[in-house]
Amino acid sequence: EIRDIILGAEIASPSEQRQQIAEIEQQQAKESSNLTAITSKTTNVYGESIIVTTTTAYEQQIFTSKANWRVRAISATNLHLRINNIYVSSDDINDDSNSYTYIMPKNLLKKFVCISDLRTQIVAFLYGVSPPDNPNVKEIRCLALPPQKGNHQSVQLPLQLPDYKNQDLKDLEPLGWMHTRPSELPQLPPEDVIQHSSILYESKANFNEQSSIILTCSFTPGSVSLTSYRITPQGLDWGKKHVHQSDHRSIQDSYLPSFYEKQQMFLSDRFLGFFLVPENGSWNYNFKGNSHKTSMAYTMKLGVPKPFYDPVHRPIHFINFSKMETSDDIPDSLDREDLFN
Repeated sequence: EIRDIILGAEIASPSEQRQQIAEIEQQQAKESSNLTAITSKTTNVYGESIIVTTTTAYEQQIFTSKANWRVRAISATNLHLRINNIYVSSDDINDDSNSYTYIMPKNLLKKFVCISDLRTQIVAFLYGVSPPDNPNVKEIRCLALPPQKGNHQSVQLPLQLPDYKNQDLKDLEPLGWMHTRPSELPQLPPEDVIQHSSILYESKANFNEQSSIILTCSFTPGSVSLTSYRITPQGLDWGKKHVHQSDHRSIQDSYLPSFYEKQQMFLSDRFLGFFLVPENGSWNYNFKGNSHKTSMAYTMKLGVPKPFYDPVHRPIHFINFSKMETSDDIPDSLDREDLFN
């Protein structure tokens, strides 16, 4: 009080302070008496049931993600409309004697687009052959979809690649990999160069550095844009050094446009290609991320890949539906979680 008097602060008598404290406590007691207790049952990612009783307002707020998979699943049903407008980038193509020309069958590209997602990237490995009379032409005959988990910038893949001893791949050579992209970029991002170097060196793949490409499939408004890149030896060395580096600023500062070259790409309906999918049929692990590991082993089979939001990729959703109806130990007075909103 002496300090407050010296500083010129207004001093309230002890009786007024006690009166203010009593008014605040009375107001809080009145507000707490008006709250309604809500008991709800939820299920965590491990399938365990959790019963929670909440009284305060902030505990009853519902989190809504901007990346709601239900909205994106509805948007993905219109992807088949984009395959009517496919554009192949032909600007700044490297046409020297050491370059290659790649031919993609339309049936593979159309199916790959239809099973994709507009935001989350997906990856497929390319396999093909060269005509006997022209070794610089590469005809893509197969797309192999490994188990994968991705986001809008990158895709996490197992270190193990599709077995080249597979009966369906014995006459084909690996030609690189392709992935979708939510939007078209003016240049190849450094993450792709690092991923390419990781596939070539860490996965111990039998890819040829000269003929292996990165094929980007970008979703532009109402259409799809294709661009193929070959990584130069300088780009491969740079990517190898930055595989385990997480400093994004350092990666951007040292990245150069000379690390890649655009390659010629054509679409054709004169021959058809086929898909390889994991033995269990599920290649999309975005809805069961705990099951995906970089050290996981898998085998491939000839098949038709399921769409991104197919029920085989997200069994946990249907387990929740069944538990919601079969639970008998929860009173009817409890609020149930609405799984449809």
